[in-house]
This record gives sequence, structure tokens and C-alpha cells, in this order.
Amino acid sequence: MIVPEYGRTLKSEEWSPIIDVLLTGQHFVLTTHENSDGDGLGSEVALAIVLKALGKEVSIVNPTEVPPNYQFLKQLYPMVLFDNKSEEAIQELSLCDVVVLLDANLRDRMGSLWPHVSFSRELGNLKLVCVDHHLEPDDFTDVMICENYASSTGELVYALIYALQDRTGRELFTTEVAEALYVAVMTDTGSFRFPKTTPYVYQLAGDLVSKGADAAKIYDMIYNSLTPQALKLLGAALSAITILDNGNISWLFISQDMLKSTGSKLFDTDLIIRYLLSVPSVRIAVLMVEMQDGRTKASFRSRGNIFVNQLAKKYGGGGHMNAAGCLFQFSSDKAQKVLLEDLRQFLKNNQE
Repeated sequence: MIVPEYGRTLKSEEWSPIIDVLLTGQHFVLTTHENSDGDGLGSEVALAIVLKALGKEVSIVNPTEVPPNYQFLKQLYPMVLFDNKSEEAIQELSLCDVVVLLDANLRDRMGSLWPHVSFSRELGNLKLVCVDHHLEPDDFTDVMICENYASSTGELVYALIYALQDRTGRELFTTEVAEALYVAVMTDTGSFRFPKTTPYVYQLAGDLVSKGADAAKIYDMIYNSLTPQALKLLGAALSAITILDNGNISWLFISQDMLKSTGSKLFDTDLIIRYLLSVPSVRIAVLMVEMQDGRTKASFRSRGNIFVNQLAKKYGGGGHMNAAGCLFQFSSDKAQKVLLEDLRQFLKNNQE
């Protein structure tokens, strides 16, 4: 395994609690957070392939559908959507003895899966494992590795697979594993430009390319695959962005009407927030999206020492210091009013 020039990386023995569960378990369900992204999806696909190679029964069951630009990952390993009507998904959950949650450390991020997982754990026949890199985890699992030094959950799964190789004496990296992990690391580092992109991360990416990951192809499939509906939404969104407070705040609200008029879906909003932080004076960017059930999803991005995870935490959310989010449990009108007032005070406190 590559040794990082600086910073922390877990040693093989530190992975032992999770490896013990992975090697003793027989039937696994791997999952990630609602509104899945490249890190969660790539990490679960890579680990699923490895566990399958070790002779395990492995299913991937996710709480929300896979965005179009990540559909190609289903060719590496099949995924099932859980929506309370999927008999296949419910059966997989009822049969498994281990659930592995990737790229989330809050029980609420499991969405509709959580009640079923919680019930099975109460019966005493299920273990819940978590691998994640976000801040401030909940205490709700049997075993958790949550290390926020990591650029991505994919970085941690990469180390976990090397630790599994050390324990089993088997070569577990394949071209498919390398491709899935490259998706995870590339997307969560913003194509290797975010602050946690250390020399180690570049070495890691190089190692995955040497193992068969096609960097150019993967980038093209993810970032050059907008649907016509997503493109229409992007155009409507860009014209609706508001710059507030002397250029310090960029703000965008996307209503259900906007989604319906463009024929787009919730996951089509994910690529928009990058534009909100493209104005140099902006210190905090906010994207709010009205959900079908009346709640409001908020995503935050920031520059420098404006730690928006603290703002998200106030509303039951979380994330990274400069990238976080939450879900308001009330109407979009109220959510916008409450958040804008708190946002201005939050920014003022961080300027003092």
C-alpha cells in the first residue's frame, strides 16, 4: 500500500473490528445515504465486488434512485431501490446478517431503510457497520470507522481493501474495484481540487489508474452526461440566482414548479451549487430545493474558515466544514425566511 507523505492513514490493525465482521458475516446489504453521490455509490460498488470475491452474498440496496450520470456503476454491480414497495429490497434486508452503511454517519441519512434496519437489530440478528469521513457522527452502529481526515469515503475503502488483503493473503483489487473507487475519490475531491486533496490522494488515484481505472472515460461519463431536462433546469436556475449582502451570499431556491416545468428531478440539482460559489466575493452559497412532501432540502458551500457544517447542524444536518446540508421539516416559505436570517447572523459572527 502507498505510504502517505504526511497526514494520517489507518493501519491494518485499526481496521480489525470491521474486518472481523466482514469475514464472519455471510449475507450483506450495502447501502449509502439518500440522494446518493459518486463517493457513496463508488464505495459501495467497490466493497461489494470485494466481498463477493471473498465468497459472500452481497446486495446493494439504496434508499433513493441512482442519478443518471452514475447509472454506469450498475454495470459493475447491480443495485436495488428500496421504496417500501420493493419486495426484492425488503427480502434482502430481512435475510442479511450485516448492513454496511457507506458515506453517511447519521441514522436519518439512511432514509426509508432505517426503520427496517433498526427493527432487525432489535431482534438481535443483524450487525450495522459504518465507514464514513464526515464530522460529528451519531452513535447508532455496532462498528464504525469515521475519519474526517480522509478526502472521501472511497479513500477509506481503498485502505480497508488493502487491510483485507493483508488479513486474507489474497489479491482483491480488480479493474472494476479500481474504477468504482476512482469514481468515489474523484467526485468527492471535486476532481482533485478540494483542500483535502493531499499528495497521498494523488498517489492513491495513480495507483487506481495503474490497476485499470480509465480516468478520462470516468470523468466523461460523470460530467459530460447531462440530460436535456437537467440542462433546462440549469438554465432556469442560473437566471434565478440572487447575490446578497454586498456579494457575500449567493442564494438560489428551486421550487417544485421549476422542477416540473423543466421535466427534471431532485438529483438534477446536484451540479448547480458549484455555480453559486463561482463569484469570487461569495463566502457562503445556499441552494434550497422544495421537496415533493413539502419539506425543503438545503445545501451549503463556503470559503475559508466559514464552517457551514455548524450551520447545518443547527437544523439536524451535517457534513464537511465547507460543504454541508440539512432538511427542513417545514414549508419552503418558512425555511427561506428562517435560514436567511440565521445565515446573515452566522456570517456576521464569523467576521468578528
